[in-house]
This record gives sequence, structure tokens and C-alpha cells, in this order.
Amino acid sequence: MKLKKKYIILLKKKKKIIKYYSIFNDSCNIIKKILLKIEKKIKILFFSINIEKNLFYCINNNIKQIPTIIFDLKTKKIVTGIKNINEILNFLLFKR
Repeated sequence: MKLKKKYIILLKKKKKIIKYYSIFNDSCNIIKKILLKIEKKIKILFFSINIEKNLFYCINNNIKQIPTIIFDLKTKKIVTGIKNINEILNFLLFKR
């Protein structure tokens, strides 16, 4: 799900999984396909934020590498780089 700027502010206090991406990065396209498979398997929503369109938000949240996935469930965990589907599923199933 892609977010508009006005909805990004509403996410601060909610449990969420956010992916920061760039359309020009091949790694982000690989992660996108993996996350779409996960969304269908366990019925969880991943929010996507384009860093080109939301640059100041990304700077304020200290996003320095893409793709970056923030798992903000019970605790906040930041994961950067390419991860395979099993690594992401293991994190989701054991860290809720």
C-alpha cells in the first residue's frame, strides 16, 4: 500500500510495517515481490514510502539505506538490505 503524505503522520502511534523504497533501486524491486507474497500468505499489510517523494520524512526518521523495512509491532526493529522470504517470515512469526 502506498501512502500519501497526510497519512504518514497518522502512522506514528500505530503498529505497523513500513518499507522505504526507491523506484530506481533494483534491490527495492526484489523486496517488493517478496513482501507481496508475504502479504498474501499471512494477511498483513506493508506500507510503502517512496523516499524521493517523502525525502524530509525519511531524513527525520534517519533512513540512510534502501530498502529499509521497519517492523514496529511490540518492539521496533529496523532491517536494511535484501532479505529472503524465510528471514522476514521468521521475524514476523516470532516477534509479534
